Amino acid sequence: MLKFLNNNLRRFCSYIRLPKRRRSKSKSDIPKPENEPSDSSAEPTSIKPIRIATFNAALFSMARVLPEAATWEENFGRSKPTRDRPRSILKQSQSPVHGKSKMRVSINLPDNEISLRQSSFSEHERKASWSWRGVPVASFGDFAAEGQRRTVVEVLRELNADVLGLQDVRAEEENGMKPLSDLARALGMNYVFAESWAPQYGNAVLSKWPIKRWKLHKLFDHSDFRNVLKATIDVPQAGELNFYCTHLDHLDENWRMKQINAIIQSNNNDEPHILAGGLNSLDESDYSQERWTDIVKYYEEIGKPTPKVEVMKYLKSKHYTDAKNFAGECESVVMIAKGQSVQGTCKYGTRVDYILSSSNSPYKFVPGSYLVLSSKGTSDHHIVKVDVVKVNSYYQENLAKKLRQPRHQILRITQSTSSKCI
Repeated sequence: MLKFLNNNLRRFCSYIRLPKRRRSKSKSDIPKPENEPSDSSAEPTSIKPIRIATFNAALFSMARVLPEAATWEENFGRSKPTRDRPRSILKQSQSPVHGKSKMRVSINLPDNEISLRQSSFSEHERKASWSWRGVPVASFGDFAAEGQRRTVVEVLRELNADVLGLQDVRAEEENGMKPLSDLARALGMNYVFAESWAPQYGNAVLSKWPIKRWKLHKLFDHSDFRNVLKATIDVPQAGELNFYCTHLDHLDENWRMKQINAIIQSNNNDEPHILAGGLNSLDESDYSQERWTDIVKYYEEIGKPTPKVEVMKYLKSKHYTDAKNFAGECESVVMIAKGQSVQGTCKYGTRVDYILSSSNSPYKFVPGSYLVLSSKGTSDHHIVKVDVVKVNSYYQENLAKKLRQPRHQILRITQSTSSKCI
């Protein structure tokens, strides 16, 4: 009888006893697929961000490339070298097909002609009114007028780019590729050069690291003297980076469309790359309707062709990523015109210089790193820079999956409730 009661009591206690928690498997207990890499492989592989920049040097006509010979040692801390020039290439030695072209020298004008033309302020009031977040804004002309113009090498040394695309540069073959070779040597960079719209003038790619391969592709057809310079750079701890530097036509959008299409078609192997340079087309998302109207009106007044946006629309349809989407804080000396969402890169205050990446590029833009930097009177264009890091394929796939996942709906509670949980 006692045994029977004891068994029933134990059974009853087992019913009221709290259930034991199941031990959840730790991450190490869950087997991983054989083809899935470890967590460390899902992160960017390049340790240090790579700084990429593009700059239209205005033929080196608006400022000295280097300081005076007497100040070389003061500026660079060493005697001026006489040999070991970086290697270069020079192609398209023939004159342009369109005949002998007149040299176009850039004019030193303020950095937002459109807004200035509409302003009724006096010169003194106008300068006093230019500010960004309370900081006075300087123009291209201000640096020159006040004797503050810097040399090109000083401005680019402050930029401290790892890879730099230059347009409208001069390299005299009979003079040791100067002044481009002097600039590259002073910056401690390797370079390649390709003639474009005129003999001894064209595009260049400079790199702190070895340039393994380079190729010149003439745009569109034999009648087009512009080109895209493709360079493959050997980046330490990251591998190869394909960098394309180009400068499209400055007048005709139809011609620019043919040129940009030729660049894309020339990439037969779907090579991942960074595309940088003066595309000379506008992106309509940069401007309000009022600002766009002002731009069109001003272009008509000065006899410049109506601004177009087809090139940028086309590149977006090809899934290029625009570096401007990764913008950080604006530099105080480069103003944003009213009705514009991004800093301008030329004297009109509009954005015509770009850095873009192909959709399959393993090099991704670093958020907050895009910036338009003042050229400080050395050109009628500003400098565009952005940082990139290399990520591996597994990281890219996971990122793409996350972007494709539907977002959870968020309910906003507007009235108070006595419930403790929802």
